[in-house]
Amino acid sequence: MKRFCLAMMMLWAGPAVAENFAGCNKEQIHVVDSAFRNAKALTLKAATSVGDTPEYERWFGEYSRASAEDVRANLKSVVGAIRSGNVTAQCDQITQIGCDGGEYAWVYPNEPYLMHLCPPFFTLPPLTALEPGARRSDNGTREGTIVHELSHFLRVAGTDDHCYSRSACTAMAANDVRRAIDNADSYQYYTEDVTYYARQLVTGKPPPAHLAD
Repeated sequence: MKRFCLAMMMLWAGPAVAENFAGCNKEQIHVVDSAFRNAKALTLKAATSVGDTPEYERWFGEYSRASAEDVRANLKSVVGAIRSGNVTAQCDQITQIGCDGGEYAWVYPNEPYLMHLCPPFFTLPPLTALEPGARRSDNGTREGTIVHELSHFLRVAGTDDHCYSRSACTAMAANDVRRAIDNADSYQYYTEDVTYYARQLVTGKPPPAHLAD
């Protein structure tokens, strides 16, 4: 079963993070490579931020040391997948399998590390463009989508899709910790929130603000 949310093989000559690209033009390669670089740094920061915090409770439910260790390990596995250099980003068209229902990206969990990117992926904002409460931000970011999809691989975290929206995933975390820790969007939203909406100011970004439900 595939998980939703990347034909000629092209290899990017530079030191790309996603080292392999399939069906992507030069502009798409630049966008994807930048998103992967940012996703690696942001997910590593998210892993080190795991603790008894409001952000953790918001996306993974009531804190416990055992649950937190699972979350931290899964985030580190996402970082490890990116660092491996084995990710292939495949830029698909709307008419291709998996890209005909408004999906941003999808993977087969048992086929690491091929990530299918659909055209809507390239309309997503980068993390720095998120605006709390803005409709454009409701669907997440390019970096967050990469975290979401990589977490699905069985070699990474083997997550599922138990919920998709911020409001639904917040409600689920409050009622079902187990499913929240097994949910791909929970890792995406947590990574986005603890890195971009951190309490301290970040140079070149707007001041942090609480994200409305």
